[in-house]
This record gives sequence, structure tokens and C-alpha cells, in this order.
Amino acid sequence: MNSPRFTYTSRPDATPEAELSALAAVYRFILDCHAKKMAAEPAPEPDGHDGTKLQGDSADAQIISR
Repeated sequence: MNSPRFTYTSRPDATPEAELSALAAVYRFILDCHAKKMAAEPAPEPDGHDGTKLQGDSADAQIISR
């Protein structure tokens, strides 16, 4: 799958400040969309491979001393 590509071409009638402002707005939009997408995705179920403790794990076992 190809990633989307953006090509920026400066406008001869725009000031550098206006171009910078427009680029900042576009990047902010992209970052906000990505953050919303990541927040909407459910967290993965713990499987013990990420350092989380599972219920019934050996760490839950009681140690019996004799």
C-alpha cells in the first residue's frame, strides 16, 4: 500500500509568514487527526508479553514454606 504524498509549492504572492502559518495549520490538522484515531482504537488485551500481570499468573501463587 502506498502512503499519501504531499508536495508543497510556495506561492509567489504569499508572504513567508503566511506560508508558515498555512503549513503549521496543515501539520496541526494531520497530527490532531492521528491523535483522534489513536484515541479511538481500543487498547490491546494484556497477554503477558508486555510486562503486565495476568490473572492466575505464577506471581499470584502463594509460597508455602516448610
